[in-house]
Formats: sequence, C-alpha cells, structure tokens
Amino acid sequence: MRLVPSFLLACFLTSLVSAGAFAQGAHSADGGRITARIIDETGGGAIAYANVVLHRTTDSSMVAGAVSDDGGRFSFYDVAPGTYYLAIHFIGYEDAYHNHIHIRGTETLDLGELRLKVVAIEMQEVEVEAQRAPVEYQIDRKVINVDRQLTAAAGTAVDALQNVPSVTVDLDGSVRLRGSGSFTVLINGQPSALESSEALQQIAASSIQNIEIITNPSARYDPDGVAGIINVIMKKDGKTGTSGLFNLSAGTFDNYRGDFLLTLRSADYAVYVGADYGKFNHTGEERERREFYSPGSTLFNISDGSSHRRHSSYGFRGGMELSLSERDNISLGLRYGDRTHSHGSQLDYAEFTIPESTRITHLSLGDSKRGGMFYAADLNYRHRFETPRHELTAQFSLRHREGEETSVDELRALDGAVVSGRSATEDGPGGHIQLRVDYVLPFSETDRLEAGYQASVHDSKDITTLSEYNTATGNYDLLPAFGHSTDYFRNVQAMYSMYAMEIGDWGLQAGLRGEFTDRQVTLEDSTAEFSINRWDIFPSVHMSYSLSATEQLMASYTRRIDRPRGWYLEPFETWSDAFTVRRGNPELKPEYIDSWEMGFQTHVGTSLASAEVYHRATNNKVEFVRSVYRDNITLRTVENVGQEFSTGVELMFNANVENFWDVYLLGNLYDYRVEGELSGISFAEKRFTWNVRFNNTFTMTPTTVLQANASYNSPSVSAQGRTEGFYVLNAAIRQEFFGKSLSAVLDFSDILRTGKRESTIAGPDFSAWNYYLADGPLITLTLRYSINNGPSDEKKDKQERDNFGTDEF
Repeated sequence: MRLVPSFLLACFLTSLVSAGAFAQGAHSADGGRITARIIDETGGGAIAYANVVLHRTTDSSMVAGAVSDDGGRFSFYDVAPGTYYLAIHFIGYEDAYHNHIHIRGTETLDLGELRLKVVAIEMQEVEVEAQRAPVEYQIDRKVINVDRQLTAAAGTAVDALQNVPSVTVDLDGSVRLRGSGSFTVLINGQPSALESSEALQQIAASSIQNIEIITNPSARYDPDGVAGIINVIMKKDGKTGTSGLFNLSAGTFDNYRGDFLLTLRSADYAVYVGADYGKFNHTGEERERREFYSPGSTLFNISDGSSHRRHSSYGFRGGMELSLSERDNISLGLRYGDRTHSHGSQLDYAEFTIPESTRITHLSLGDSKRGGMFYAADLNYRHRFETPRHELTAQFSLRHREGEETSVDELRALDGAVVSGRSATEDGPGGHIQLRVDYVLPFSETDRLEAGYQASVHDSKDITTLSEYNTATGNYDLLPAFGHSTDYFRNVQAMYSMYAMEIGDWGLQAGLRGEFTDRQVTLEDSTAEFSINRWDIFPSVHMSYSLSATEQLMASYTRRIDRPRGWYLEPFETWSDAFTVRRGNPELKPEYIDSWEMGFQTHVGTSLASAEVYHRATNNKVEFVRSVYRDNITLRTVENVGQEFSTGVELMFNANVENFWDVYLLGNLYDYRVEGELSGISFAEKRFTWNVRFNNTFTMTPTTVLQANASYNSPSVSAQGRTEGFYVLNAAIRQEFFGKSLSAVLDFSDILRTGKRESTIAGPDFSAWNYYLADGPLITLTLRYSINNGPSDEKKDKQERDNFGTDEF
C-alpha cells in the first residue's frame, strides 16, 4: 500500500504529458475577435464578473454577451464584419460604453484596458464614495466583505459569519453551514492547524479581508465536510511602500482584543509581520432538568445557576512574497500562537424521586480548560507560461498543535465540603503535512484542462486519565482502568482532473477526484487496531447559462465525504463531567454526501437579487446518541443512525433604497428530514426550518455610518431532540477621523438580550432539557488606525489572493 503515492504521482505526470500533446492553439473562428480587460479606474485592479454586452451600432440590437474572468478579461468570437459598441455593467460602478468598434474580417481587435469608475453618491453637496457590496456572488462561491460588517468589528471570524448567507451561528459560537456543523475551514486556501470551530474563534475579524463560502466545491478541492468550505482570506496590504493597520477594542464583561499588521512592499517583493491578542468572556444563566424513568418511579435532577465561557489567545504571523522573474513567484507564510478555552459553572443542584423521597441538595461546580500552542508554515510557488492562464502551482503546508485539556467536576454540600468529584485530563499533539501540485492548460480563451495531485498526512496522539475524589484523604486518586493512550494516523493520496469549456451562452465544467485513504487507530494498552484502506471517487459537475447580460442560471453537483474525528473512534469510556460519560465507536463509517444546487441571479440597476435551490442527501448519518449509563448518569456515544436530507432555497436581495440607505436581506428556508434506526427501533424526524437576516446600513455623513441588523433562527430537530428558535438585534456606528486614517466603531450586541439556547433530548428511559441565556447587551468600542505612504497595487494583491483559485466557465 505504500506504493500508492508513487503510482498516483506517475499517473498524474502521465496525464500532464498527454494533455500537452493535445494542446491546441487559439479559438478557430470564421469572423473577427474582440478582446479587452476591465479594470478599476482608481486602483487599477482587475474587475471580475463584469457584464459586457456587444451591440450593433446601426440598430443597437444585442449581438452577444460575456462575463469578465478573474483577470478582468473577456472576448467575443466569430463577430461578423460591421460596426459595434460595448456596454459594460457591474454593481457599484458606473455603466461604461466603448464606441466605434470596426470589424473588417478575421482579425483580432484588442481594445486594451477599459476603466470603470466607482459610483458616487451626491449628499448635501458632498461626494461619498460607494462601498463594496456586503456579499459578492461569483460562479462557485460567495465572497463576504468583512469590512462591511460593523457589528463584528471587535469580534472574531465567528462574529463576522453571523450575517452571512448559508451560515448560522449559535450563542455558544457553534457555526453551521446550511444546517450542518461539518465543514472545512481553510485560511488563505490552506488547511488550519485547529479544528474548524476553534480556528474561526481564533481569528480576529479586523484582520480578515474576505470570507469565501463554497457550498459545492469542485474536484479541485478536498471533499471533506458535509456542507462545503469556509475559506478565510487574511489581509495583506496591497500598497507599495510601508503601510500598517492597528486595531484595539474593549468591551463590557471583560472583553478585549488588539492586533496589528505592518507591510513593506515594492514592485518585486513584500514582507509583512503581524500579531494579535484577544480575551473574550461570555457569561450567563443556565438551567437544566433531567428525568430518568424506571418501572414505578422517576428520578429528577434539577440544576440552576450561572456559567461562563472564556477564550484567550495570542498569535504572531509573518511572511514574504518574492517575484523570482516575470513569470515566477514564491511566497512564505508563518504563524505561531497559543490559545485557551475554558468553561465553568456554579449550579444549585437538587435530586429527588417521585413517588416522593428525600430531597438531596448540593452545589455543583464544574471547570474545564483546553488549549496549547500551535504553529503553521506555508510555502507557495507559481509559474506562468507564455500562454495566458497556462500555469503550474505548488503548495507545501505544515501544521502542528498541542492539545492539553483538564476538567474538574465536584458536588459540594451546602457547608462547602466536597461530597464527590472527578478530575480528567486529555493531552496529545497533532500534526498535519500537505503537498499539492496543480496544473492548468488552456486550449483557448474559454476551454481548459486542469489536473492536480495532493498528499495529506495527519498524525496525532491522545493520552487520557481519570481521578476520583477520596473523601477520606481529601485527594484525587488516579483510576488506572480509565487511562488510555491512542495513536491516530491518516494518509490520503489524491489525484484530480477537470475540463472546462463554453459553447455559446452555456458553460460546462466536469471533474473527477480519486482518493486513497490509509487510516489506523492504535491503542497502546491493547492489541486492538482499527484500520481502513479504501478508494473513493468524487465527481463534480458545474453548469451555467447566460439568459442575458445581467441574468445567469447556474447548476452543480458534487459528492463529498465526512471522515470521523479522532475521539469519535475511541472504544473506551471517558468522563466529560460528573453526569456524562463519553464513548467512541471504532466501527463508525464516514458520511457520504450527494449535493445538488441550482442558482439564479440578476442585477436591476445597482440592486442584486439571487435565489439558490439546493438538495443534500447524507448516507451513514453520524449523530451523538444519549442513553442511561447508570442511575443519574447519561452515556454519550456516536453512531451511524441512517440518512439525512435537506432541501431548501436560499434568497438574497441587496439594494440602495435611498442614496444614504443600503438594505441587505437574506433568508434560508429548508425542509430537514433524518430517518434511520436507534437501539433497534426505527425513527423519523422532520421539520421545516428557516432563518432570516435583515441588515440596514445608513451613510449619515461622509464619515459617519450607522448599521442595524436583526436575525431569527427557527427551531430545528435532530435524531433525539429539538432546539428552540431565537432572535437577536445588533447595532453599530462608525465614525472616521483625519481623512479616514482613524476610525471608531461602537458596537451593541444582543440589545434586547433575547439570545438564548434551549434544547430538549429524549430517549426511551430518560429526557433532558437545557436552557442558557447570555448576559447582555455586550457593548464594545473599537479603534482602528491605518498608516500608508504609497499608491495602491490592487492588481498584485488580488493576484496573491487568487492563488487559492476560482472556478470559471
């Protein structure tokens, strides 16, 4: 099996040689060709996805339509002899026209660079520069402009995602993409050293340029994750000379954050360095009620009190970008940091049985802490051949993280004496190495072949212990029977190929990805070993059809996989708290997901509307399952319960109601169904689920902006329970000073203190209800100061961000 990587690499290289042998020249045509490049008039950056319409001068009839690519280029082929003019439209820019275009035969007419001017709004005789739309829709992704999210200025990537299409965020920071908590997080297109949710909580929103949501990734990308990919693009200042950005925020409930980024950039190189520190504290009231059923009686556990979740972190990042030649670029990025997550509670605890028994009252104290250092390194190389869009890229990434976790749960009498207690630890490092090579071979302006190879190796270790409180000695005694050491190893070798083409108004892209997985789970205190050696195939198809210059239909299909996490496979028991035991399942199968999407988007003036219909079917659905362990203790396991289906529509509308008022409305409505078997009993749960966000941005003066947003998440269901709905109202105001070098944002989160988490779980012999209400509102002041002494080089900055790639037709 160790020969598999060499075999795959040989196949990959063979495919590249074969592809080169069939490479063709330019698009053959009977008529003329018109080509040009669209750029921003101010910064000179390329404008992708602009709508271009070719009209006949004699009667202004429309001849053809096109959409500019990532480099801002577009072309018209087979243009009959005659005189024409171009009309160019793109949201946020003034319409542009290019007249007197004469085609006399089969020649190619290059119009050069066509410049678009940003729309300006006249308000009280003062010109205000228009801002980018909060969400930009591209062919295969949604791009969220984080700077437009004023209410997230002092928070993390999780806060920025609260007003993003396809994404919902629970009050505890749990992120779900189209209803699923399983997705892949990338940072600048590279895998994160941390778990998805932890990585998003680690990144300051003020250091993010864009967030890309890719719900149906092509064969180019890793197929891991049920719902797709969230790619976080970090800021890299694109201005030549020395520039800097500093952020500092402080808020109620002991919340603080600060970060900076300094960049030195010239025409041939760039060096940047940054650091960040954050301290977040979320407190609130918590209640819980558990019932355990046995013949003739019911045991009740009721608790009520306060709890807190704290997160602190610091990090350093730096890197360089170097142009080796006109066609060769190399970049290096480094990051080091440390983080700590803690959760504590102090609850009044009561236990009794009906028929009536003696009521036992205690004070329940819980405290858990998890964290450790992490580091990451990324090396990227890109070579551009003479033919436009003909390129070879290589990426190498290294990730490492430490995982140190401790938890203590105690029951105390009213006088403070410890009645019982347990202390658990979990420790272990994890590492990840990835090598990736991608090759793009264009056959024409619209047709191309792409192929790639990827090797991904993950290795981690978990060491767990459990100690129990000894009332006689007052110490915690180690329980050797609950101590374990587990090694996890996973080696995934992948190869993919895609072909993209255009035929008239149609665009088609088809791809196939093959992966071989070698996974081993080894228990050091046992002879047991659980291994998988498996081939998987992941096809993808993307289609588009241009109805007009401003309207487009898109459809896609992809197959994905969600592999079990490490502890999901642990065959032994560990204690999560005083009343919960956790046990993994080494026989757990990966989830396989079939995902279909169809979208429509249209521009009406400066307004944008879109609708996406989607259907996702998940086989081998993985769910957390609870049952009675003994007495008043529940057992939490993980099982393949059956199938899951989500069918819905996602709607978005963005418009300028008035010159000073911008409205952004989005909603996700879907029918959710999960069915299968639990404990030998068939089940089926179904619910219509929806969420809506309504954002309003008011430009009060050229330097003052007010933003208010409201959101609602409806109730949802799982295999064993239900989560109730909730709504939240947020607001923020930004004031700029000194020519916009300094800005202040005052943010009010959960103004009405309506954000709650309420859930119910039930089984044949138990039920549990949990309620949490966060303290609020959270008020935060953020100061941002920027330094810049050079002109913008937006073209180069976009080029570096595009190393992650986009799918284009």
